[in-house]
Order: sequence, then structure tokens, then C-alpha cells
Amino acid sequence: MSAPRTPSPARRIVDAAREVIAANGIPGVSMDQVAKQAHVSRSTLYRIFPNRDQLIARVVAIEIRTLRRKLDKTIVGYTPQQTLVEVFALSIGQAESNMAVSKVLAAEPEYFLRIPRGVWDLLIQGIVIRLRNSGAEQDYAELCSVVDLMLRITGSLLSNSPTGLDIGDSDALRAYGEKYISRLLI
Repeated sequence: MSAPRTPSPARRIVDAAREVIAANGIPGVSMDQVAKQAHVSRSTLYRIFPNRDQLIARVVAIEIRTLRRKLDKTIVGYTPQQTLVEVFALSIGQAESNMAVSKVLAAEPEYFLRIPRGVWDLLIQGIVIRLRNSGAEQDYAELCSVVDLMLRITGSLLSNSPTGLDIGDSDALRAYGEKYISRLLI
């Protein structure tokens, strides 16, 4: 039997960054803290992630991939409207259950509206592909606008939940999504 594989320095750094974000929020993340938590030298950290923004963008990109994997398991056979509602509900559910994301939302709710453009576009494109696969016929640019708006609504609800909506209740989120979010699609 072989010994367990040691995670790569890049993986250790990303995991450490997630832990530091969960403990301190994004404003409290320093590259020194991450290097110490990951048990790597500062030079190794900066060789892999030249700056803090790139490191945080990688953490966010991993969260996006996790969401997309969960979504792909769920939306088989869904209509475009059902897919959009599921994206909405899963996005809020994942953000609520992830300590790093929750900490960021509590300390800096507007951060997700300032995600680097490339990461934001990656998220939008991934959702648009899933909408297309579920039968959405709107043109690409229009679908991108729909998804962008849905994500902005999601970010707003996460940072300032409306009265009467329990964002911890997936059934309530889906009902809200069916009533308001699904209407974004033709």
C-alpha cells in the first residue's frame, strides 16, 4: 500500500487561503498568513501566485467549479427556467454553507460584485452553456445579461436578505426563484 500523496504546494496554498478567508474575511488575508498556513516559503507562494488578487481569484474560481459540478448533477432534464432557478438556489445554498464565502459576504458583501472580470465571465459562460443545453433559445448576449442579472440579485440577497425569505430554506429559495428569477428568461 502506498503512502497518501502530499498535496502540491499550489493546492496547499489555495486551501490555506480558503482557511484564512474563513477566519478573517478577504480584507484580513495577507500573503504572509497564507504562506505560514500552507507551510510554504514566501518565495514559493509568490512564484505560484504573484499577487493576492490572483490567489483570491483562484479560490473563487474553485468555488465556481464546485457549483458547476453540483449543478450538472441536478439539472438533467430541466427546462431553461428550472435550470436558472436551480442555479439561483444552489448559488445561495453553496454560499451559505461555505465558511469562506459566508465570511466574505458578512465583511464585504459587495466583493462578489467586484470579482475580476475574467472569473465573472467564466461563471456566466458556464451557466449560459447549461441554459443552452436545457433548451434556452435566446441569443448568447441576451442569456449572458440574464445570468449576470440573476447573479447580481443572488449577491444582493446574500448580503441583505429580504424580509420573509429564509435564504437557508432551499424550498423557499426555489419558490422565490420560480416566482421572480425564472421570469428573466423568455
